[in-house]
Amino acid sequence: MLVKVYFPDGHLEKPIWDALVSAGYRLGKSERGYLIDVDHPKLIFKQVRPQIMPLYVELGKGDAGITGGDILENWNLKMELKNVVILDILPLRPTKLVAAISEEVYPTVRNLEDFKALVGSKRVYIASEFPEIARKYAESHELNAVIFDPIGKTEASILPPLPEADLIVEVTEFGTTLKENRCRIIDVIREVQSVFIANKESLENREKRDILENLVTDIKEVINSRNLVSLYFNVPEEQNLRKIVEYLMSKGFDPTISPLAKGAAAVHIIVDRAMVKFLKPVLRNMGAKRIGTSPVITFGD
Repeated sequence: MLVKVYFPDGHLEKPIWDALVSAGYRLGKSERGYLIDVDHPKLIFKQVRPQIMPLYVELGKGDAGITGGDILENWNLKMELKNVVILDILPLRPTKLVAAISEEVYPTVRNLEDFKALVGSKRVYIASEFPEIARKYAESHELNAVIFDPIGKTEASILPPLPEADLIVEVTEFGTTLKENRCRIIDVIREVQSVFIANKESLENREKRDILENLVTDIKEVINSRNLVSLYFNVPEEQNLRKIVEYLMSKGFDPTISPLAKGAAAVHIIVDRAMVKFLKPVLRNMGAKRIGTSPVITFGD
């Protein structure tokens, strides 16, 4: 029995690849680049665009895939997906689904209300790789819109001279590409999460479900560990050790205490990186010495 998982390209490829490598999976690109070698005897990774994954998983061509919540929503608006479920939401930095215009074409437009007031009932053209979402958006804002999919490079369709569209509905993380092309965001429609989707029938198979659940758990645990560090320090004095342990436990930590050869004790906790700068001066004042940190990946709570 093999479990086929669609592996994303584009902006999701690197974080997913890095997470799996950190979790202990050995990955490699095949000669033609579509299959990703993995050292798991029951896993097949095939790389495709996230935009097509929901359809493939719906049809049972694969067992699971990693895609965007916006892509999944667009497919659900286009056709009812009866066999696709979200197995989990991945804790990657969310992107934003936005509406944007060209600053050069519409220099006075600052927000959606400005755009609506300017175009009135005139026909407008909206380009989006998520045409069903764009259509629903246009209808909800009473725009007389023609929607089309520009097949990539969406922002190019609103750039002068003679732009093909008046407005785009696009996903962006920081808005850098839009700004570079002098595009202005006039509405943030929603945040978009990355999702691990699976075929319902695949999940009914206990062995397949276990493999998929372990895979998504491995990915999530590594991503969630990005901001964690191991904090180590020595405590030479016994009376200081008791105070420090009591303090750490009052803050929700469960420290590991190890005796050292010269009679001192070493203390270890796992902590959010952002907290280290606040903990260090407190611990120093309580008698901690030789404080250090190192990266950590936690597997399980």
